[in-house]
Amino acid sequence: MTAAFIKNFAGDNVRYLAESKRYPGDYAGQYPTTHRWPYGGVGVITPFNFPLEIPVLQTMGALFMGNKPVLKGDHRCSFPLEQFVRMLHYCGLPKEDLAMLYATDGKVMEKILL
Repeated sequence: MTAAFIKNFAGDNVRYLAESKRYPGDYAGQYPTTHRWPYGGVGVITPFNFPLEIPVLQTMGALFMGNKPVLKGDHRCSFPLEQFVRMLHYCGLPKEDLAMLYATDGKVMEKILL
């Protein structure tokens, strides 16, 4: 599932994430237009039962859109997630584009998000 997700966005497909849409309105001259913009900083908090799939899909979606995610996986299974982040850096992701947090409870992440 994770490999299929990344393969889907390989090449030129990522640019379609931020596409704009324009629809005809109720009367002449009216055109509602939608734009997708990055939020900036986002938090990705993931459960233990999918140690790689859920965090990778959510984190990569945030990165593809131009956000800077703070990633916190469950402390019991953060090792595969850490290795994935290391692989992203090895493949060319700038280290300042993604932050990963190790914490055993939610209090630290709550303070960061607030």
